[in-house]
Amino acid sequence: MVGVRLLRVLSLLLVVAAVGVLSALAFRPPRPVAADAPDGGFSSGRAMAHLREIAQRPHPIGSEENARVRSVIAGIARGHGAEVVEEADRVLVELPERGVTRDAVVHNVVARVPGTAPGGRALLVVAHHDSVPTGPGAADDGAAVAAMLEAIRALGASGGVRDDVVFLFTDGEETGSVGARAFVARHGVAGFSAVLNFEARGSGGPVWMFETGAGNGPLVSAFAGASSRPIGNSLAKEVYRLMPNYSDFTVFTDAGANGLNSAFIEHVEDYHSIEDTPDGLDEGSLQHHGETVLGLVRTLGNADPGLVDSGFAGGDAVYFDLFSRVQVGYPVWFAVGLAVVTALGLVAGVVVGARRGRICATGVLRVFGVLLGAVVVAAVAALLGWRLVARAQPRVEFAALDNPAEPGWFTAGFCLLGLAALLVAARLLRGRRPGELVAGGLLLGALPLVAAAVLVPGATWLLQWPLLAGLPALWWAALRDGSGGGSALLESLAPLVAAALYPPVVGTLLVALGTPLLVAGVGLAGVAGVLLAPLLVRLPARGWAGLGAAVVAAGLVVVGVQRAEPTLRTALLYLDDRGGASWLSGDPEVSAWTWNALGERPERGVLLKEDFPMLTGPLLRAPAPAGLLDPPGVQVSAGAGIARVAVRPGAGVWRTQVVVPAGCRSGGRDLPAGVVEFYGQAGGFELECPVGAELAVTDHRIGLPAEVAALLPPRPAGELPVQSGSRAYDGALTRVVVRL
Repeated sequence: MVGVRLLRVLSLLLVVAAVGVLSALAFRPPRPVAADAPDGGFSSGRAMAHLREIAQRPHPIGSEENARVRSVIAGIARGHGAEVVEEADRVLVELPERGVTRDAVVHNVVARVPGTAPGGRALLVVAHHDSVPTGPGAADDGAAVAAMLEAIRALGASGGVRDDVVFLFTDGEETGSVGARAFVARHGVAGFSAVLNFEARGSGGPVWMFETGAGNGPLVSAFAGASSRPIGNSLAKEVYRLMPNYSDFTVFTDAGANGLNSAFIEHVEDYHSIEDTPDGLDEGSLQHHGETVLGLVRTLGNADPGLVDSGFAGGDAVYFDLFSRVQVGYPVWFAVGLAVVTALGLVAGVVVGARRGRICATGVLRVFGVLLGAVVVAAVAALLGWRLVARAQPRVEFAALDNPAEPGWFTAGFCLLGLAALLVAARLLRGRRPGELVAGGLLLGALPLVAAAVLVPGATWLLQWPLLAGLPALWWAALRDGSGGGSALLESLAPLVAAALYPPVVGTLLVALGTPLLVAGVGLAGVAGVLLAPLLVRLPARGWAGLGAAVVAAGLVVVGVQRAEPTLRTALLYLDDRGGASWLSGDPEVSAWTWNALGERPERGVLLKEDFPMLTGPLLRAPAPAGLLDPPGVQVSAGAGIARVAVRPGAGVWRTQVVVPAGCRSGGRDLPAGVVEFYGQAGGFELECPVGAELAVTDHRIGLPAEVAALLPPRPAGELPVQSGSRAYDGALTRVVVRL
């Protein structure tokens, strides 16, 4: 009989594990579709041809390559039958969180596909055509641009949709969404039924709908049928809302628009880097982008004109996907009510069990304490483990978003470490009544469920459904003796549901937040793992089980360390500041290549943020030859209290930074005192400032110009350029200071 019971428990645990593996494996993009696919469908093969034209070189705002990319996009869109215009605007944007103001000339490409029976508002689909200075932008955001171009073709081949569809290719997203701001200033948002924005923060993975506007219920329903893999959940929306991030979508929602924001985020080591190329892109992610774009356009472009507006009145939805194939959604009021019912069901089950002598409230609290301790131990062990990893492999901390190239080893290892803690906890809980074991585990999830229902209802679903599935086991134990096969089967329901929901969420959370914050992911996995406690207690007491799990976990982490060594990324900057020149680097140490400029013992220090906001943080510094590059041209003509300043950037300059005093104007607009960056104005610009003021003008060239690069050997194969967004990257700065 003992053997049969053990086999039953092991079988149930195996089923739970199988469901978890299936859930994780399902979190993948669809397979690519070849270029010879039917004309009415989306083909990543056809889109990839567009992408190879677009993402050949870095093309940031204001660059010559940016102009070429715009021309390619406009030509392809016209060839597919769209009405295309290029809109040039000058935008002034204050970004206090970055300590700068940006004055940019942007060039948005607007492609309109007329509807079959227009008359209502148009649908707006958005991606940005610019890249960062440090990479060709195949994923960010070339994949979305190529997907939109292929969607334009597919719409024309299939007869289109009722409403007009505007495909907006914005400029300058990487410099503060200046293109989106220009579009909103010119057109507003009232003429658009919804805004669909597509992004990337990595070079692969499934497309994940992670943000919505207000009153998202109708849009979430439309998204559910938009592609073969409608991946997205309202927990992501709540987490993203708390993060200091923004995209073009933020500009539109701040202006009052509704819509959806989607992206793929895996392989973040390629993000903003020279490796963000068409060959490095997961073509399945491109296919997923395109399926989602085309599916949403066909659904919303033919929808009831009042569909999206009805969402503002109906409120937000709580939503999630099952196995990346089925989208489930319901109103917030239903989620809150269900959380209350679940909490009451838990309390009532404990009360009934106590009255029948099958559950002791003190026992429930003891189980709760032991399981909570196991979760805390697992989370702390993960945090300390990561610190050891960073010590053993220091370069990991300087990888993109602190993520190693293969984070799965660490995710699996630290989660398995959590299982080891649970096995130890199960040993400590042997002898507790079945109802107490079930109730203690459910209580650990019920407390955050109630808090989420009050504070962040969009996060309730992840806790809600496993807890609801666990109530039958609690009531069985409260009304019966809690033994037998039926009891074990009921005890498996909660972990079974958790296994279906948690794996992709935990994995994505670790990628989104960065591996150093894996303590949050491990803690979340622990809340699900404690639901296994009633089954784990049924296993024979074996001291080696927890130890074995810990050993395997350590082995996975060691393998991760061995495979985690990221490619060494290095940077050099040349600074010519009023006749004195320096080599600078934000790298933690001198490399084989930077040694040629910095030597073995460079000076360590920082530059004033108000003078060089792009060079914040510790820097290595060494002398360099001066006069290699032309400084910015500055001509001053003084008037009655006002000096007119004509600034002419040098050859090959990407942006010009001016530190201005109070009282300055440019282009008829007042400039705030501080750092102002000028983009897309290679022909020059003019300022009006008070006489007697001082201006510091800095030209910024991307990479090391030939005159500077000639002083150094080529970067060796073992080193790659630093990507934008992590620390200072290759460039050349020439600075002059003038008194007016």
